[in-house]
Amino acid sequence: MSNNLLHTHGDVNPVFAIDTLNGSGSETTGTPVMLQGPKLDFFKIDIGADVASQMGVDEAVDKVIKCVTQLATTHFYQVEASSGQMSIAVYPVAAWSAADLETAIRALDTGSGYRFNAATVANAGFILA
Repeated sequence: MSNNLLHTHGDVNPVFAIDTLNGSGSETTGTPVMLQGPKLDFFKIDIGADVASQMGVDEAVDKVIKCVTQLATTHFYQVEASSGQMSIAVYPVAAWSAADLETAIRALDTGSGYRFNAATVANAGFILA
């Protein structure tokens, strides 16, 4: 196989290192392990208002996901429509900082009068509640 066909996408820590005995030993306690995919960044997004009526194509939630995919792939997300809270997991890591994503989301306009000027973004990590 030619070297120009090989691409580097980071290392396998902690994606493959299941535990310190069978893995590389470089992961730490509390580090998520994604056996089926790449290491992810996790963001908590507060859209700033109820989005129950904004769940369709080209509406608020769709606009946020499209904004995120300008620089990253969305692996999964969850929306609490009545509170306007979103949790989203993206790849590659460091494609977005929380501050840069917040700025990008605040600049969105759905065209239907929904505004994002109060949206906040935090790099919350993966937390089981």
